[in-house]
Amino acid sequence: MKGDWEHMKINRYAAAGLVGAGALLIGGGVAVAGPGDGDRGARCEDRLAKVAEERGVSVEQLQADIKAKLLARIDAAEKAGRISSERAAKLRERVSEGNLCQGARHAKKRIAARGMIRAAAEFLGLDRDELREQLPGNSLAGLAEKQGKSVDALEAAMVAPAKERLAKAVANGRISQARADEITEKLEMLAEKLAAKTFEKK
Repeated sequence: MKGDWEHMKINRYAAAGLVGAGALLIGGGVAVAGPGDGDRGARCEDRLAKVAEERGVSVEQLQADIKAKLLARIDAAEKAGRISSERAAKLRERVSEGNLCQGARHAKKRIAARGMIRAAAEFLGLDRDELREQLPGNSLAGLAEKQGKSVDALEAAMVAPAKERLAKAVANGRISQARADEITEKLEMLAEKLAAKTFEKK
């Protein structure tokens, strides 16, 4: 029973990393947590090794089994009309070519970036539609400067929600302060790049 539960967890992280920036394959999936939950990629690798050992198979065989189940879910979703044939083909390609745990890391980064954009919008006093309207051809830093706000303050606002989650995780003993500091440094680098990025015009 425990092995099945661990296997389900792996499927959650793997699916999220492979086929979406946050959710499982077909709508209604489980979101990948943000940076405050530590290194999902490393935890994914640990679980893969643990479950493989419990099942008496290699990690490679376990990964193949997980991918087979994901592909079966894509087939079922396409057959039921929940996704288009084109979308199904793209998902199959991602699953077949992707690395399960690497995918989880990439998904985590994308989710962190989206959270930063939401925080930036709040800092700029813009709702989602207003931000979408103003961003093409501009950068978040440029929008801040137009409002007379500093880029440093913008970047600080972008990482503030994640830093708050990290502080809670440290206080609850879920991660060490050293790990929190490491994640914070990466988030600050991501915020700097994201703030300076010029978004493509429509």
